[in-house]
Amino acid sequence: MTGKKNNYIKRESLIGLPVIDARKQRQIGIVKDLYINEKWTHVAGIYLTCKGWGRNDIDIPYASLTIGTDSIMAEGDQINKAGPKDNNIVKSLLNKQVIREDGQELGFVSDIILDPLTGRIEGLELSEGLVDDLLKGRQLMPYFPFEQREGDIIVLSREEAEQCSPFNKGIKNIFLNKI
Repeated sequence: MTGKKNNYIKRESLIGLPVIDARKQRQIGIVKDLYINEKWTHVAGIYLTCKGWGRNDIDIPYASLTIGTDSIMAEGDQINKAGPKDNNIVKSLLNKQVIREDGQELGFVSDIILDPLTGRIEGLELSEGLVDDLLKGRQLMPYFPFEQREGDIIVLSREEAEQCSPFNKGIKNIFLNKI
């Protein structure tokens, strides 16, 4: 995961982006959220909301998307007006407490980090709280599909916890690197 860290994007950065139909060259909606496949390994698609009367949710498979910094392009005939897929997998990952097997608290899952080209989930962003995030920054926990999906806690072994790495710099790290 090192070296490619800058190419990853957060789930949070996709929400609110406009989605453009590449064929018709017009905006078709705004990203509402994403949904994950049943194996919990890749983003299967996004769903978005459109302007207009009534329920105008659209579901687009990830393979039909090109992710940009300011917008997302949807290509092909894969646009479904069936509405959003079940998003419980995404919601079940967020805000889970992460602890090491010896009981040390590592933080809470604050976001999902993914590869924009493949949609593969690369990691989970860990937050220790507002003050610690500002001072120390957040951690990136390498992602692997968890066998224990129920409950509010993810338990990591010592080896898995050691694989967590700084994902963004806090004030303390920025200041110490300048001295």
